[in-house]
Amino acid sequence: MATRRSLGARGIAPGAAVLLALPVLAPLLVVLTAPWHARAVEWPHVWRTIIPAHTSETLLLLGGTVFLATALGTGCAWLVAAFDFPGRRIFRWALVLPLTVPTYIGAITYAALLGPTGSISLQVHAATGWRPDIVDLPGLCVVLGLVLYPYVYLPARAVFSGGLRDALDAARLLGARGVRRFRAVALPLARPAIAGGALLVAMETLNDYGAVKFYGIRTLTTAIFQSWGGLYDLGSALRIGGLLLGLVALLLLLERRSRRHRRQATEDPALQRTPLRGARGSAAATACGLVLGLGFVLPAVKLLGDAWSVLPRWEAATDLLALGRTVGVAGAAAAATLLLALLLSFAWRHGRGPWVQALVQASGLGYAIPGAVIAVGVMTAAGGLDRALGLPFTLIGSIGVLVYAFAVRFLAVALHPVQGGLARQSIAQDEAARMLGASPVRTYLRINLPALRPVMLAALVLVAIDVIKELPLTLILRPFDFDTLSTRVFEQARIEAMEAAAPPALLIVLCGLVPVLVLDRLAERRAQA
Repeated sequence: MATRRSLGARGIAPGAAVLLALPVLAPLLVVLTAPWHARAVEWPHVWRTIIPAHTSETLLLLGGTVFLATALGTGCAWLVAAFDFPGRRIFRWALVLPLTVPTYIGAITYAALLGPTGSISLQVHAATGWRPDIVDLPGLCVVLGLVLYPYVYLPARAVFSGGLRDALDAARLLGARGVRRFRAVALPLARPAIAGGALLVAMETLNDYGAVKFYGIRTLTTAIFQSWGGLYDLGSALRIGGLLLGLVALLLLLERRSRRHRRQATEDPALQRTPLRGARGSAAATACGLVLGLGFVLPAVKLLGDAWSVLPRWEAATDLLALGRTVGVAGAAAAATLLLALLLSFAWRHGRGPWVQALVQASGLGYAIPGAVIAVGVMTAAGGLDRALGLPFTLIGSIGVLVYAFAVRFLAVALHPVQGGLARQSIAQDEAARMLGASPVRTYLRINLPALRPVMLAALVLVAIDVIKELPLTLILRPFDFDTLSTRVFEQARIEAMEAAAPPALLIVLCGLVPVLVLDRLAERRAQA
């Protein structure tokens, strides 16, 4: 009986994988295939006048942001993992806080401080005659690097803290000290983790629309909006989306090549930290404090000040309505994404054959694709269904399509933790349950899922945070006159009502603050266990 049930699960899993993966992959397939047959009236004009400038500025922004974020994240991770200095315990978790600041909010706050009419710029101009202006391409690289470095900091800190002790002890016995020990031993072993974090920084940079729009930077993402919303040419927008997909594929290939032939860090005991006293300890604390201050404290203080100053004329009803809509959509999207991840993980655990595994893994590619590209694919697919089915209502501009797009975009955020949790569960317990007559589905529901509760909670929170912060996808697919917190911030910033943008921006930061801290503490406890 157990054998028949096992064979039944193996038969169900491939079909389930196909049925679940196809709707997830459909928008990506549309973007890959539609440019070849979609009508693109303005494409010659777009190719000559838009693509060259937008591509070059995209690459410059990508290079500058990834370089700065990687340097800051790796440096801070090494300091808090390898050394003991004043404030280290606080910096260890506090350096994660910039994750709660979306890129467009960081860009808006820095423009209000260091833009041509920023408060700090005006004071500097009055004192020295020189007026700082951060609203340009190098300035945006700095802002994005300060906000996105935790994507590198977290994996690098994990490797430096627990995977290098034996190698560093051997290097110490051979006479390697200080910077040489870091460059020759720690950095090469941590390179795969750092490369993975740098890839996430690149993905977030490509996905950004609010910051680049506000700073006047021409990227391929803004080109999609320009072709669609300005030229009314969906075909050209699809082709630009295809180019952006090609750039993403190139980044994924480079990241995989960086891992090849690299020895990864092992599970060693916790690294013994070197005490730093006097000037060296103060320098380490100052460096971490400067990064944290610029990446989180300064934007947060600016938002608090603006929110307080606008409080007497705060549009509370509008912002609270946007908050309710944001929480509702985020909750629905997180629940749908987690359910899809659990179903796909069932197929992944019980499916046989590399194609089933590959299909499930491919379902998580949406996280590597900019939101604007997914929105174009979803809009095209939904429009095709509207015409084919002749429904009495339209799918385009509905809450359901918006939630579906979020599930496609952030499926990997839930899928990978669930798969990791299942991988840690012994297959022997599944076989024991089947020998007692339990079906694979019942085993999954009664044995596997209860053990995944912490992972499921973390996945729900992470997806909800990403949905709350997401801007380009929401701008394109939201129903008419449906504002979320992110669109409220964008609309207020677009008309340069900086103080009015502060309350919804502060609400976004607060929505992400507590979950990020809780999840980081849970990760630290698991690492110490």
